[in-house]
Amino acid sequence: MKKIFVLTIVAFVLASCSLFRSAVVVENDKIMNSRRVIYDMHFTNNKRYEQSYSQLVTVMKETDRNNVTTFTLYDVITLPVNSFEIDESRMYLIINDDVIPLTNTYKKQFEHRKISEKKDEIMKSDSTKVSVVTGYDVTNQKKVQMTHIIAPETMHKILEAREAHLRYYVGPNIINSEIKGSKLSNLKTLIKK
Repeated sequence: MKKIFVLTIVAFVLASCSLFRSAVVVENDKIMNSRRVIYDMHFTNNKRYEQSYSQLVTVMKETDRNNVTTFTLYDVITLPVNSFEIDESRMYLIINDDVIPLTNTYKKQFEHRKISEKKDEIMKSDSTKVSVVTGYDVTNQKKVQMTHIIAPETMHKILEAREAHLRYYVGPNIINSEIKGSKLSNLKTLIKK
């Protein structure tokens, strides 16, 4: 009985540890002889009058064999196909009240079409149900991939930050991705590792 109790406790502890693991991933790249720390953040529009979008931001801290550290922000934004272009001259990282312009080292834009089926179940005369396609939904989207190199001094300002934002201007609209709560905490963890 005591053995079962101990095994149950051990199993519970191991299961709970996997639930609370960090979203920050550390990789040692033997080919490039570097250490990479990576964190992914997902954003969607969060204000009523904000540009409709979804965004995946991957932040990577890479330390090479000479102990030189580089911070790179990889950005993939999905916009409606009829939206304006992202204004590259009006892209900012805002840390507390400090506004820092972002510059692209890479930008690629392409259109993506997503087709999904609409299905309904109908009942045949023998009372069996059959799934039939009743139509299609076609969604056209614009995807923008960008890469930004962020200065280490700028990233270290985030360690003291109460809030941070990525702000992009898209025609008359704004994309404002708020880095707060667990996202900000995980970003600070990435910087410290």
